[in-house]
Amino acid sequence: MTDKANLHANASTMTTPGIMEPLSLLNTEETSGQVHPAIAEQLQESAERDADIIVLGSGPAGYVGAIRAAQLGARVVIVEKGSVGGTCLNIGCVPTKVLLACVAVADTVKSGANFGVNTQGYSIDIPTIMAHKDSTVKRLVGGVESLFKKNQIRLVRGFGRIVDPNTVTVDTENGVEVIRGGKIIIATGSKTALLPMPGFEIGEKVWTSTEALSFDSIPSSLLVIGAGAIGLEAGFTLSRLGSEVLIVEMKSQILPAADTETANELMKSLKKAGIKFMLDSTVVSAEDIPTGKRVSIKTGDKEQTREFEKVLVAIGRKPATEDIGLDEVGVKHDRGRILVDEHMRTNVVGIYAAGDCTGEPMLAHVGWTECIAAVEHALGMDSRMDYGAIPACVYTTPECASVGLTEEQARERCKEVRVGKFAFRHNSKAMAIGGIDGFVKIITEPKYGEILGVHMVGPHVTDMISEAVVAMRNELTVDELVASIHPHPTLSEATQEAGYDALGRAIHK
Repeated sequence: MTDKANLHANASTMTTPGIMEPLSLLNTEETSGQVHPAIAEQLQESAERDADIIVLGSGPAGYVGAIRAAQLGARVVIVEKGSVGGTCLNIGCVPTKVLLACVAVADTVKSGANFGVNTQGYSIDIPTIMAHKDSTVKRLVGGVESLFKKNQIRLVRGFGRIVDPNTVTVDTENGVEVIRGGKIIIATGSKTALLPMPGFEIGEKVWTSTEALSFDSIPSSLLVIGAGAIGLEAGFTLSRLGSEVLIVEMKSQILPAADTETANELMKSLKKAGIKFMLDSTVVSAEDIPTGKRVSIKTGDKEQTREFEKVLVAIGRKPATEDIGLDEVGVKHDRGRILVDEHMRTNVVGIYAAGDCTGEPMLAHVGWTECIAAVEHALGMDSRMDYGAIPACVYTTPECASVGLTEEQARERCKEVRVGKFAFRHNSKAMAIGGIDGFVKIITEPKYGEILGVHMVGPHVTDMISEAVVAMRNELTVDELVASIHPHPTLSEATQEAGYDALGRAIHK
């Protein structure tokens, strides 16, 4: 069994909670319910079998895989112990982006005078913000449930356990239900990693990313432990709403696995937005005080004590695989992270796994791609997962997006590299919208023009990164990238200009 994060040297290294699900793209009328010729033999009816595919978990990996299996003609049962959509739809990707969108509106109002739009003032209405967040989540969850019905996928609510390679038991509110199937796909997701230290127990004064999504007042001060995507996004949201935010990171840069120059550029912008940082630092203790928490923070040999109204623990996530029957049926795992091969097979014939339960990269779009590969292979197709061009995004302002090797990785692995950059301050669309912070950076191999990595900080770069993903996925060269006409005036021109710079042909730089 293989660590999925190491299956391809070009796997993206920046972590993020993920992205909003493109629900409208998941149902294909011409394929839904029709048996794919390559898997017809896999779908022979059996009176003893309740489904061809049983999926444990209805997060981005599970529900997309279930729909794909149904499109191929399989009878599908999906088991979910909580709300459909998993962490991403309910307490992760989607609600965090709603809050960030609300913050963006407030920032637009504040900067209105710069565009000749004078406002007399505004106020933050927390209940309305929360209602907008909740209604968005509710609509998306309802959309997934409607897709289950449309694709004739049976949803069983309860906690599922694997008892053998073809059987799952589900603890439902009406008792235990036994489900027999042809293949099992584990897509149970992940959960928040906690600090195993006294004083950091989750409660009123100490939050995880879940609690940071549902507040009725804005804390006057907030300590964020961890400068990954989750910590940065939550810290940015509350900072722009009025909190005094300090982010503590044990590594020497924010987004520790990201391209260093890119991470530093993002931190520079976040500092301008009011966030404070302590790098190469760790929290060592915390105690309750009437106004919140008193926390000791160590940097090198020095230790200081600070007081905060709230503390947010954002040190990452870990696979949610406890008590689902892995050891009982012999599925190999490494401290809960299920081990899989390129087809997403476990070591037990007939059992597959996909998404966060298989470890890094824990990204929604990776999870659903993995689960598509898993169900297709389970149904007889030769599908496999390719980690060569995985985008990762951070949705602060400015945004940050990345795919492929960092500059440090490229220089370590290749004899020679060329780096092209273009700053948004020279881009006409960026000037027009007032988003001039950041740059696009392209790392190439000079002999053949292979694109090794693309890193962006700036406005709407989480949308722009897809061009780089398509280019790398299809092995386009930087010459082909710059030869593709980019419309003017757009932010996307910065990508073309960075490519020109990598070729030594910078035009507007």
